[in-house]
Amino acid sequence: MAGATAPFVLTNRFRVTWEGAWLAVACTVFTGTGIALMLRGSLLDVVMGLLAVVFFGGAGIGSIARLLSPRPVLVLDSQGARFPAPWPRSAREDIFLAWEDIALLRACTQVVPHRGGTVNMHYLDLVPTREADRPFRTPPPWGADHAVRVRPTWDHSLDEIVAAAHVYRPGLPFDDRRKPGGDRV
Repeated sequence: MAGATAPFVLTNRFRVTWEGAWLAVACTVFTGTGIALMLRGSLLDVVMGLLAVVFFGGAGIGSIARLLSPRPVLVLDSQGARFPAPWPRSAREDIFLAWEDIALLRACTQVVPHRGGTVNMHYLDLVPTREADRPFRTPPPWGADHAVRVRPTWDHSLDEIVAAAHVYRPGLPFDDRRKPGGDRV
């Protein structure tokens, strides 16, 4: 292992999209409508308003919680790779793989049907030694506990993550199985 001291931390950046803006507006409007129904006072209005506030208010809070969470997506250090559990889960639920337990890094693509077409979803999989002999298949064979979906909101590219992994574990194989001709992230 190399003597790198500072951990490599991968986080999500805040990015405003039209889809996110419409979601925020819709959740705000329906939550406000739920509050107005509760203020009307009849039993049916209170029940319907409470349901609207819980459902739409909860959806709004849940959707922004991931963006506002201080928890990183992936941390690489001299000990290994840590997959922090997303907020609001506890740090005790983090997944940790020591470098000696990681056989290879693999970038792969899952093709998902979406709105009459397909969408390529890219993943970075830190393949544990116990799973290294499994054949690679599509749909993906990996476990969700050691794979992360590559997102455009990350503050580092996939190449930077692979380079950082090679700082901590030189010679770690990298298997790029992303779909040819697909968008490279």
